[in-house]
Amino acid sequence: MFSIINLPAKIVSIVEGNISPREIAAGVCLGAFLGFIPLNGPMALLLAVFFFLFRINRVATLFTLPIFKLVYLLGMYRLTDITGAYILEKAGFLAGFWRWVTHLPIISYLDINNTLIAGGLVIATALSVPIYFISKRLVIFLSAKYAEQIKNSALAKLLPGIKLMGLVGDDTGSTLKNVGTHVKLTVKTKIVEAIAKGRAQRRGNSILKRIKIVNVSIVIVALMVFHFGVGLFVSPAFSSFIVQSINKYSNARITIDKVNIWPLTLSFSLKGMKVFDPERQDLRIAKIDDSSVAISPIGLLSKRLVFSHIHMKGAEINLEGTADGSFNVAGLTGTKKEPAVSGADLGWRSLMQKKDLFGKTYEILKKRFAKKSKEKIREDRKAAKKVTTTVEDMPKGKLVHFNNAKDLYLFEIKNLDISDAYIKVRVNGNAADIKNARIRLGRMAYDPENGMRLDLLDLQGIVYKGEKSAGKFNIYFSKSADRNGEKAVFKAELNDIDMDAVRFVYESSLPVHVVKGLITLRSRTYIEAGNIDSRNEISLKDHALEQKMGGSPLMGFVPISAVCNAMNRIDPLKLKFNITGTLDKPQFGGFQESLMALIKPYIANFQDKIKDEGLKALGRLFDKKE
Repeated sequence: MFSIINLPAKIVSIVEGNISPREIAAGVCLGAFLGFIPLNGPMALLLAVFFFLFRINRVATLFTLPIFKLVYLLGMYRLTDITGAYILEKAGFLAGFWRWVTHLPIISYLDINNTLIAGGLVIATALSVPIYFISKRLVIFLSAKYAEQIKNSALAKLLPGIKLMGLVGDDTGSTLKNVGTHVKLTVKTKIVEAIAKGRAQRRGNSILKRIKIVNVSIVIVALMVFHFGVGLFVSPAFSSFIVQSINKYSNARITIDKVNIWPLTLSFSLKGMKVFDPERQDLRIAKIDDSSVAISPIGLLSKRLVFSHIHMKGAEINLEGTADGSFNVAGLTGTKKEPAVSGADLGWRSLMQKKDLFGKTYEILKKRFAKKSKEKIREDRKAAKKVTTTVEDMPKGKLVHFNNAKDLYLFEIKNLDISDAYIKVRVNGNAADIKNARIRLGRMAYDPENGMRLDLLDLQGIVYKGEKSAGKFNIYFSKSADRNGEKAVFKAELNDIDMDAVRFVYESSLPVHVVKGLITLRSRTYIEAGNIDSRNEISLKDHALEQKMGGSPLMGFVPISAVCNAMNRIDPLKLKFNITGTLDKPQFGGFQESLMALIKPYIANFQDKIKDEGLKALGRLFDKKE
């Protein structure tokens, strides 16, 4: 009962509080900010929060807001639009600043890149200084001039103890008795106060503790009901709609049996996901039994879709080589047009060229990490940081978007982990299966317009040819950058890999044809500013090599056929060599020399053999020319 009676007094106290000249002037300034920006956006909501949280005179804001808004509608909006267009669109030196501001968490949602809002904030800020001092002086003047009239007015007698807009009293800023206090003292008796006091003494702080526990429990239960309700009941019911939305913005065609969205943890899980070839939807590229995805809250607050972690388990991936040398996954990362920004990392596309996997990878590294001068490095760094602006016209005002190279990607994945994967590879009649595979991709970004960027790859598994094990492998690649340019680390470990099973990896890159063989490899390669520092150990056993048709007939002055025959007689064949120089001109330190030292004892009648084979090779060359 008493709380109902006290409610109007509380409302009056909320609105009428903070009545010093300083607080009245601050309220007028807030009215100017609200008046000079559109009131249908998130910026207006933020200023409304200021209205309730900060120590200002709210009556002053409510009285002056219509005045400022009228001035705005009568023509001030044109000035705000012109001002916003200048600082956002025409002042190019501010592009970097606006790119930073418009991508900040939470700030990115306030539409500061709207010319009406940016211009309104600038004009309101500029006018708030004179408005503040003029309002404060005016309040002091009116307070001194009309204090006696207000004290003797009927309103002051009806509501004793209340100051009206700061016109009566000192400048201490304290709030005196309000309507609620007056009503409360006239209604509540000392008996009620005594009863309440006695209860408080008997129960102490237990009531407050109990109330807090109950309130917290209610909030927790409500949040848990919301969290599990959406996750277990609401989101599965909308699985088909979610899948349609994904397919709308993806080149692939995806089906998902069940989607569970967990709102409080910003995560979701997928059951029975299948990815089909966009060109031939009857061919399945991947099937994943279980997936869990976590979204970065910082990225979401910055208006970017960033996945902090994606984990997939029980994946089955089918890689099919096509006639043009690409893979069926090319359609999933296909591009619609050439990139707009040269700083974007688009080297992934060269994997779709008609080469073996080793040649494609080398082309990527060569293009991406080619040695550059310091001036070229600085130019590339500036190009990557260069801010581009795009302008979007609206019914009133404009939206100006500020982006650089890394902002062009549709989404980013910090860490993608695929465990217990089964990969089927079919290329040019060669077939290989990879079981118990583990794939980890890091700092990966993708956009249909700009392709893919990948900074980390960790791949391991067991190769099978049919039902027979064909060796194990572990491949690691990482990329980073500093003031000297980009760096890369490549590590590879192969254990008894059947070279016939993985022929698609190297077939076009080797100078000889491998009929069969098992290879064990240890490689550590570091690339910095185009320079190579690589340490390698190779062991080849149970092998059979022969001269490749159409390949080079000589290794130095020794015919390739003689080299192959000698190498076939060494089992196992072990080599250690270094690779230095640059990606454009790699130098294989000691490789040819150590190889020749190994095979020399096995070449009978060395000089005669060289002469015979050399004459045959020259004859073939002349025949070929004729």
